[in-house]
Amino acid sequence: MEDNKNLTPETKIEDLKEEKALKISKKEKKKRPKKLKNQAFLKRGGYSLAITAAVLAGIIILNILTTVLDNRFNLKWDMTVAKENSISKENIEYLKKIEDEIVITVCADDSSYSSYMGYYAPQYNVNDDNATTYYNQTVKLLNNYEKYNKNISVSFVDTQSSEFTEISSKYGIENLNYGDIIVSCTKDGEEKFKIVGFESIYKLVENSGYSYSNYTYYSVGGNNVETAVTSAISYVTSSKIKRAAVLTGHSANDYTENYLKLLKDNNYETTVISDSIVTSISNEYDMIIIPCPTTDFIGQELTVISDFLENDGNLEKGLVFFTNAYSSYLPNLYDFLAQWGIVVEEGVLFETNGNNHISGDPTTLGSYVSSADDDVLSGVSTCITGYNVPVYAAFENQENITVTPLVVTPATTVAAPKGTKADWNGADDYEKKSYCTAIQSSKINYDENNEVMESVVTVFGSMDFIFSEYADYVSLSNKDIVLNVSEKASNADNTGISFVSKYIEEESFADKITEQKTNVIRIVFMIMLPVALIAASIYIYIRRRNA
Repeated sequence: MEDNKNLTPETKIEDLKEEKALKISKKEKKKRPKKLKNQAFLKRGGYSLAITAAVLAGIIILNILTTVLDNRFNLKWDMTVAKENSISKENIEYLKKIEDEIVITVCADDSSYSSYMGYYAPQYNVNDDNATTYYNQTVKLLNNYEKYNKNISVSFVDTQSSEFTEISSKYGIENLNYGDIIVSCTKDGEEKFKIVGFESIYKLVENSGYSYSNYTYYSVGGNNVETAVTSAISYVTSSKIKRAAVLTGHSANDYTENYLKLLKDNNYETTVISDSIVTSISNEYDMIIIPCPTTDFIGQELTVISDFLENDGNLEKGLVFFTNAYSSYLPNLYDFLAQWGIVVEEGVLFETNGNNHISGDPTTLGSYVSSADDDVLSGVSTCITGYNVPVYAAFENQENITVTPLVVTPATTVAAPKGTKADWNGADDYEKKSYCTAIQSSKINYDENNEVMESVVTVFGSMDFIFSEYADYVSLSNKDIVLNVSEKASNADNTGISFVSKYIEEESFADKITEQKTNVIRIVFMIMLPVALIAASIYIYIRRRNA
């Protein structure tokens, strides 16, 4: 390197200029990347802010949209095990098909229904402080109805309001009770309505805690509001009236209460004929019912029944018969049934397979849907009945009569002697085979237009299908098969809906959502969270801009 002492002043000045220019160039090079870096940060920050704003806007719109849609459709998720707060799928499908305008008016204020119902319940001899869950359930189920069809409207009317006074005057009803439900439909200028009361809405169970008193008190053991309201809708929209006559004159005990209620829920008009000797049956009835007779019918009565089923050659009638293992053998009636291909023997069914009967009671057994392809079996699965009479088919087809086993036992069942008890040990001496606990015989003919005409006779091997605790079990089909058989016997159009009482088996998460908690959730998700996200986005943007 040359010594600076040998440089001229001019050279030094030139060198200083070059050095200064080099330093300036280096500084500019250092500044440019920083500026470009800030610009990149700013660009990415702008994208982040735009994305955040878009997400926030989406969340707010989703919240608003969900609230609006939930007011019109059912968007709630029922997390209870038995879906206690949801309308059944069959019911939903039925409701969606309704084309008539349906008005459901509840004589109560929805916000106070549960508390007030507890006050009014004692007039029905109900003493149950734990029924509030069922009352809450009623409000939830009713509010779901209008969410499945725009033709259905639900309104709660305060009984102290002028609107309620107008409703009472309109329907000419002076004794409307708190909680009554009015279901109405106007067709062709005429309004048809039905009142659904407390005892139709709730399943009442006798309260054993008051057995010492002279009065009978009840607890609420189930909720039938779905059955009651939907059947009322079916009633006000239907032009067909189904009529059934119950022949009780040969029955020592009345087992018909539950059956008649089932028919009423499904819009049947029922008449009880208690004559000891039946001399005539009007053809205005669609079907007749013989419940557990204990005395035999005479020839004249069986002729009347036969003429009813023949209907002057037009058929289209039905007979439903429940046997009774406790009664004497009824040769005249059983000979009549044999003409329809149904054999009824004396005795009681005894199940030898321990896995197919109630523990400790082989006479209370399970029976199952046969392999028959029949609409009556729609929605039917397992049935449990006790003390069944041996029943089976005499033939499959003969002339214009066809016999169809509906519900049958496994081939491990024996027909034990009448009066056999649970501890009987003589089953090895009897033939094991499958018996019918429900069997159907149909007689078919054709009219002048070659249209099918059909009369149906159905025999149940036990009254437990309808008159027992098993009839109300959600998992069993006792009621389902009885209702399906009744619909076919009366030549009714089966809606495909099958209802059972709803039981509160598990606590619902929905019951924990109070109005106060709902407001808190609304504030957190619709106000506080969006504001917090916006503030965080602005803070990040400013930091990046100044970086």
